[in-house]
Amino acid sequence: MSEIAGLHKVTAQGRRRGLFIKTYGCQMNVYDSQKLAHLLEDEYVQVPTAEEADLIIVNTCSVRAKPEQKVYSLLGELRKLKDRNPGLLIGVGGCVAQQEGEKIFKQNSAVDFVFGTHNLSSVPDLIAQRRRGAEPQMALEWRSTWEQLPLGLKLDNSVSAFVSISRGCDKYCTYCIVPFTRGPELSRPASEIENEIKLLLSKGVKEVVLLGQNVNSYGQDFRPASSFEDLLERLSAVEGLKRIRFTSPHPQEMNDRFVDLITTNPKICRHLHMPLQSGSDRILALMNRHYTRESFIQLAAALRERCPDMAITTDIIVGFPGERDFEFEETLDLMDQVSFDAAYSFVYSPRPGTAAARLPEQVDEDLKMSRLRKLQAKQDQITAGRLAAWQGRVVEVLVESGSRGDPNILQGRSLQNIVVNLDREYAGLVPGMLVEVCINGVGKHTLRGELL
Repeated sequence: MSEIAGLHKVTAQGRRRGLFIKTYGCQMNVYDSQKLAHLLEDEYVQVPTAEEADLIIVNTCSVRAKPEQKVYSLLGELRKLKDRNPGLLIGVGGCVAQQEGEKIFKQNSAVDFVFGTHNLSSVPDLIAQRRRGAEPQMALEWRSTWEQLPLGLKLDNSVSAFVSISRGCDKYCTYCIVPFTRGPELSRPASEIENEIKLLLSKGVKEVVLLGQNVNSYGQDFRPASSFEDLLERLSAVEGLKRIRFTSPHPQEMNDRFVDLITTNPKICRHLHMPLQSGSDRILALMNRHYTRESFIQLAAALRERCPDMAITTDIIVGFPGERDFEFEETLDLMDQVSFDAAYSFVYSPRPGTAAARLPEQVDEDLKMSRLRKLQAKQDQITAGRLAAWQGRVVEVLVESGSRGDPNILQGRSLQNIVVNLDREYAGLVPGMLVEVCINGVGKHTLRGELL
């Protein structure tokens, strides 16, 4: 307690404490971490390493077992830091915290507070109470409204920013833990979304990425109901906004109006992330996905027919309980038919409380990994072909930042969400500019181009 009080005196002398945030998981967690940093910025400044911090926050993910295991391993390492610095505070948030708050305290005596996915606004009070000597506490309350948090969050000098439009999920896919950790779907008022985007534009942002577990379910919980398409049209009218991206939509909710809008609206990027999960109708039914392989193929074909330059990426789960060899081959066959630009693929990971974890015929781990390697090799071939097709073509690129690996390179993104590398030698080229680029080189996952 005396060590904690001593740190408070340091702050009274004018120094902001150091904050280190470790984030696991999806863009929603990245966005939440940004909000936490913004919420605490009056007292804390972010530092690059845990060793420099007075407060460490671990923002967790429980969608798969591996990120969850990493959390507990990291907390074991952080205990050693606290042994050397008893005044250090450690907080755990996110999906693992929502699901296993008590377990985290029992297994990690170094943890000072735990907060759930609906409780970011409680963090400053949890910190203050702990610094006053209170016992470790949890804030895991479900909320039926949106938390009042700072708006207009963006990374330093970034020209693209995340904006959350909904949280939670009502789909209850049998493999997914999100409904249990983030709750039911709750849409955010359109006026608040628009106000946040206008604030971001005033800070130099040119592109927004709309976030939700199922973004195209947006507005269905309103009375009267609204729609994701209504929101896209409203945001497209915002002056100064150059590009709109979003993730992730559910194939079940993709209707004719959705297809028409994303293939014709000039502000909506020509990239759609369509989570497939499996190419087998039987497995899709077991997953509770509510579409078929044929309807998915037809939807992808309609998108590419309307907009040949549309990039389509996906998620695929390998080794779902009961998946036979021929059903895995059906997934490979669908990949050939759709020709995904990229795929995020994972072996099935049983999550506690989900229906799939109780299914019989859990697939052998070695077989899962063998299938995963085969699937990823196929996707590498497809991706190489999709990228090679851009050689010699002109694309619009939003210049974003310098390359981490090469100081002579600037990076940007095409409408298809492909990273394009540009030489810094072009005079006057700065982040935020939209430029026409001729593609003259192809890498494994990126393109290279010259300014027209």
